[in-house]
Amino acid sequence: MDDFTKLAEEVVLHKIRSAWHEIARVYNEMASEYGITLSMGFVLLTLHEESGTPVTKIAPRMGMEPNSLSRTLKKMEDMGMVTRRKDHVDKRKVYICPTEYGQQMRKIALKAVYKLNDAIIEDVPQKKLDAFFEVINQVSGSVEKFQEQIRTELSESP
Repeated sequence: MDDFTKLAEEVVLHKIRSAWHEIARVYNEMASEYGITLSMGFVLLTLHEESGTPVTKIAPRMGMEPNSLSRTLKKMEDMGMVTRRKDHVDKRKVYICPTEYGQQMRKIALKAVYKLNDAIIEDVPQKKLDAFFEVINQVSGSVEKFQEQIRTELSESP
């Protein structure tokens, strides 16, 4: 084992990133069988099935940059998975609504999420899952605290 590998194995963020890449790879393989991407599947999962979801709420829900989301939504529109609908009262508000095809793909994406979730639950004892959720929530809190520290440092620097 080289020095990088030894160091990486001890870094929390490396483990989180590695696990996510493994999950993303599996989901992308599954999604590609249906001609979609992981991002498209997650967009479909964030949409309210009947009334749609304001476009401004999708990116934050997914932890995605708005520019990337715009490209994904455009592609999904071109594929007939979603449509855009303006709010009747506030014309500046745009809702993304799944089409019938989008709803079918949403069901497939949801099934895939639950299949992997069930596989993890089957393999990991409940006590460890509880500990995982406790730790991952604390990691999120630590990230927020870190962001605030960085903002403070940047605002204090000349």
